[in-house]
Amino acid sequence: MEKLKNLWDDKLWFKILVIVVILALSYWFGIIAILLGFILFIYAIVTVIRKYIFKKNTRFKVRYILLSFLALTIMGGYGYAQTHPEEMEQSRIRQQETKKAAETKKAEDAKKAAKAKKAEDAKKAAKAKKAEDAKKAEAAKQAEAAKQAEAAKQAEAAKQAEAARQAEAARQAEAAKQAEAARQAEAAKQAEAARQAEAARQAEAAAQAQAAAQTEQNGNSSGYIRDANGRWHRSNGQFASKKEIAAAGLVW
Repeated sequence: MEKLKNLWDDKLWFKILVIVVILALSYWFGIIAILLGFILFIYAIVTVIRKYIFKKNTRFKVRYILLSFLALTIMGGYGYAQTHPEEMEQSRIRQQETKKAAETKKAEDAKKAAKAKKAEDAKKAAKAKKAEDAKKAEAAKQAEAAKQAEAAKQAEAAKQAEAARQAEAARQAEAAKQAEAARQAEAAKQAEAARQAEAARQAEAAAQAQAAAQTEQNGNSSGYIRDANGRWHRSNGQFASKKEIAAAGLVW
């Protein structure tokens, strides 16, 4: 083992030979080469974590490990494709079938999604229509309630107006009644006053007639005569003076 290590360190041809042998093995044993390549890739990640996170020294450099991973993976994939063409064809067919099945499944899923979306849209539309109908019904209900409230308000206003009109008519009738009563009372008062005035006038006239009769009677006894105009005359027909009348005890 020590001898092989010395050859690797000292002899370039040994390195080339080892690399060629590894590539040849990778070509003929592609699956194993690919598997080893992935193992080297994982080891490279572990090496990076140990070196840059845990600050520990590593035996191999990361770039050499990654180059080995790429070489093994590329050579193993190429060799496997060249040495197993039937398997590659079957793999390609399987991939195509898988891709076709995936596309078919994707189309079916898209169709199902479109159908579900259509059903959901129809459900949303029905729900929106139902909500719109409910909204319209509520609006119609509110409008009807507002209409009934307005009608009730107008009826109440008409009722109050009719009551006010009747009250005004009653007030006017009462005022007319009171005015008529006042007019009748005034007419009765005036009639009573006229009657009393007439009675007073008649009493005054009677008194005057009585006084005139008395005076005329007195005048006739004293020789003086009173005419229709109330003037006194002597027995000879001449006008008598106030003094004569007063001296005779008559009223002028």
